[in-house]
Amino acid sequence: GGTLRCTEAGTALYRHAKGIFALEQAAESDLRGLRGLEAGNLVVGAGHSIATYILPKLIARFLERFADIDVRIVSDNTIAIEEKLLACEIDVALIEAPTHDPRIELLNWREDEMVILASAKHLFTARDPIDPAQLGTMRWIMREAGSGTREVAQSLLHDIGIEVHRILEVSSNGAVVQFVAAGLGVTMISLEVARDQIGLGRVMTVAIEGFRPRRKLYRARLRDRPMSPAAHAFDAIAAGEGL
Repeated sequence: GGTLRCTEAGTALYRHAKGIFALEQAAESDLRGLRGLEAGNLVVGAGHSIATYILPKLIARFLERFADIDVRIVSDNTIAIEEKLLACEIDVALIEAPTHDPRIELLNWREDEMVILASAKHLFTARDPIDPAQLGTMRWIMREAGSGTREVAQSLLHDIGIEVHRILEVSSNGAVVQFVAAGLGVTMISLEVARDQIGLGRVMTVAIEGFRPRRKLYRARLRDRPMSPAAHAFDAIAAGEGL
């Protein structure tokens, strides 16, 4: 039909070839990096929340010590970051939900406080805790499928008997908070993401008695891919920040 398209075998070979060339580039970077980290490249993949609210301080600490390393940040949802890690497109990943792929080594990193948010004008934002059943009928503002924030939020809500049926899906954390502030629904999101808007009085937290949601954040890397000196150095800094 005038087009060229890979066969299934060709597509599989292409995926492997991408990984091979990425490993070749990583090997060259490693050899350059052996000169006392005087040169080299580092590609860090991170979930959107981590990339926006946690990663800048880590990168600042890293570059204070290794100013000549070229750093690139790749920000995406958790599923996409895992795919990029498997394709050797990034050196180390910081993600917001666990992965079950055996090729990825997952390390506990730090905890993140989650909050339920509603518009500051919403009747649910009274100081007294509310019945979780009241939230079951609400519209929930959620990130897209594949988001670690969404996966963890729905799991935590399920644990206290809240099943999310009505979803308004948006593609960024900032948009989630803005949609809540506009009175379009409620959400569960990282406190770090919402802190500024809470301080401005545009959104408020919703209290549920005995419910203090937290999620784990993870460091992730490929089991069978040696880490470059730059990746090792960054991972050590990140591990120290997670204590």
